[in-house]
Amino acid sequence: MENISTLENSSSILSVTLHENNFTKDGSYYATVTRNTASFKNILSEIAEDNKGMDPYMLQFAAILMQKKILKLLEQGKAVNVLDLGTMYIAMKCNAKGKSDVSDNGNFYIKFSPTPLADSALAKLTVDKIVYADGSPEITEITDLSTGTEGKTLTAGKPCKIKGGRLKIGGNESGIWFAPVGSDGKMNTDEASWTKVKETALFRNKPSELNFFVPEVLDIESSYRIVLRTSYLGKAKNRKNIVEAISEAIKINA
Repeated sequence: MENISTLENSSSILSVTLHENNFTKDGSYYATVTRNTASFKNILSEIAEDNKGMDPYMLQFAAILMQKKILKLLEQGKAVNVLDLGTMYIAMKCNAKGKSDVSDNGNFYIKFSPTPLADSALAKLTVDKIVYADGSPEITEITDLSTGTEGKTLTAGKPCKIKGGRLKIGGNESGIWFAPVGSDGKMNTDEASWTKVKETALFRNKPSELNFFVPEVLDIESSYRIVLRTSYLGKAKNRKNIVEAISEAIKINA
């Protein structure tokens, strides 16, 4: 049994991606919500944190007993109400063309029907970030590889990592730039003031991850936004137009 005190609390940003509806061709969009999963361990950790007098080991033991009982009830073919949040029930996939094609064992899977109590929790949600899926790069994480710090700072002359989607740099006029941010929080749009990352400084160039050395010439204690531009589409394929992503403000440390 794992020590609950070592478990980390869950945290997330609610991000919604809007995709153009290519079926209707009327300029409408449909939305998908980023799945940020709070694990079984996250739940136990946060309950233990909120209830200091509760024995964390008894909490974990009770949760495992409940988990095992729910699985046993499902094995018996029963639908199960889970903590009054919703009903977990059994459904069956069937593509039979006739009675002779139906399997005796079936092809069963789990479905879940939420209760009004669970639905009411969503009323408090607000969207932190909206992304339009127009093929542009998406930056989801920036990490200083020299310190392991993720978030708002990078070290001049040291390697960093950017994770996300459609990041691979390729094609004419593509690259990575550091654009200075003023005291008002606005990015300087004069590209002459931008500092470009040398091609030789980029040592990992993948669609989901970029690794490169932060330019040494950046002003220490100043803030910049990272600008990514690429026309890469696939192997031996480039887009007709450059697409772009711009990061949140990043502070440069020595």
